[in-house]
Amino acid sequence: MGITGTIAWALLAGAREGYDYATTSPRFEVRALLFEPTTHIDHEAVRALMALPPGTNILSLELEDIAARVVSNPWVETASVVRVLPDALDVSVVEYEPRAVLMAAKPMLVDGKGHAFKRLEAGERGRLPLVTGVSDVMLLTNPEESELRITRAIDVLTAWETKIRPRLGEIHVAEAGEVTVYTAEVGTQLVLGRGELAPALERYDALRAAIGDDAETLAVVHLNHTPGPDRPDRVIATFLPTQTPDLLAEAEAEAVARTEQAAQDALKADERKERRSRKRRGQRRAKQQSRLPKYQ
Repeated sequence: MGITGTIAWALLAGAREGYDYATTSPRFEVRALLFEPTTHIDHEAVRALMALPPGTNILSLELEDIAARVVSNPWVETASVVRVLPDALDVSVVEYEPRAVLMAAKPMLVDGKGHAFKRLEAGERGRLPLVTGVSDVMLLTNPEESELRITRAIDVLTAWETKIRPRLGEIHVAEAGEVTVYTAEVGTQLVLGRGELAPALERYDALRAAIGDDAETLAVVHLNHTPGPDRPDRVIATFLPTQTPDLLAEAEAEAVARTEQAAQDALKADERKERRSRKRRGQRRAKQQSRLPKYQ
């Protein structure tokens, strides 16, 4: 073996020894986790997702595999894992941001891109609007149309929120992108149609400005009129009855009346019980007196 071969062998052996040292030395065991908790992923959760056994060598890890484990949580959209030598891993997580709830047999949370990323669980809806018009059959047999309708709904929500307007409770998307929305509090039905959203929303804003507080009594509003040379722009609206029963107030009043009646009934029952008790005490005293000896 010549000098060159000897040097090459020595370098290779040295590199091998260095690799063996680095991948087995306790100095490079993972001991620290650098992670900023998110809304749904805390330190304990990310450690469980990474599933690193004690004594894991930081240089032996496939970081993409570790990141894939973190992304397996349905709340996680993206994750990255970076080595911080000698013994720490820096983990970054971006969560999905729910924008609506897709109403299907199993309701799903939908993000701002129209992606249904997670099955809805108790307490997760909050104030999110519902997206309807996408059936379970459509999701299975026509995913392209399903995606178009969900994306259309998110576009409507985004456009709606560009100004201060009543909160939406439901966004219904029908065939050819026909959109009808319902406000959350009053339940006003607004027919936006299948065309551009901006003109329909401008008509709605103009209507609300024109009628003021009466906007709270709108029942159905058709905003999908297409103006033309012989068709002036218009809005067709119907209103709720001026005297609408306040069901909540009635129910509360009935509950108060029932409570008061129950209290009165209980008071009368106590009074009857007290009268019977006094009567029994009187009868016992009369019997005791009848047993006393009589002196002449």
